[in-house]
Amino acid sequence: NQDIYIGFEFHATLQLPIPLRVLMRHGEIHSDMNSEPPKIAMNMSEGFWFPKLKPYSELGMKEMPEAFHASDLGPVLPSNYLPFLVTLREILESNESIDDRVKMLIEYPMNVEWNDYVSKRGGMGSIIDKFFPRFIDTIPSLSVATVDELFNFGLDTPNAIATTNDDVLLSISGIGKSKLKTIRDYCVKTTKNRNNTRVDKVTR
Repeated sequence: NQDIYIGFEFHATLQLPIPLRVLMRHGEIHSDMNSEPPKIAMNMSEGFWFPKLKPYSELGMKEMPEAFHASDLGPVLPSNYLPFLVTLREILESNESIDDRVKMLIEYPMNVEWNDYVSKRGGMGSIIDKFFPRFIDTIPSLSVATVDELFNFGLDTPNAIATTNDDVLLSISGIGKSKLKTIRDYCVKTTKNRNNTRVDKVTR
């Protein structure tokens, strides 16, 4: 069917967790129908190659308006939604510190449409918590009450907890010897941003 197709077009999955390296290649054309397109997506959840029709004008048809694509917010126009995703991913994946990236997300000027996208996600705070959750919220098997007590004690970073005596941690409601071992082991496994209250969960 090379008389009606010009090749393959890459469609990135339009979701905020999709890495920038994939989003930036949305709409890329592979024009050789007889060869495999390049590997862009690491797995099927990141995107697909689709056959690309020639322009409708070349096929003797009226041009169609831009098609809606599925996204994590429902049907969207890629021309509107993709720039929003790219902008946020550029911040999320930058080499700045966690604190600086959080500040950039909070202060970035959003237009009305982008504000709507943020609101549908529960606000910028929810986006930040998704990609930069508090360290103490990521410790396995701790109740909300125990996490709150750790926070009130100022024990909200890996190093703060690691340098605290066992007796102090055991005095916190919900922490026994088993939970203490879980906490200690988790702090040892956390090797990056040990003085930061948040952890980096951004995939690239």
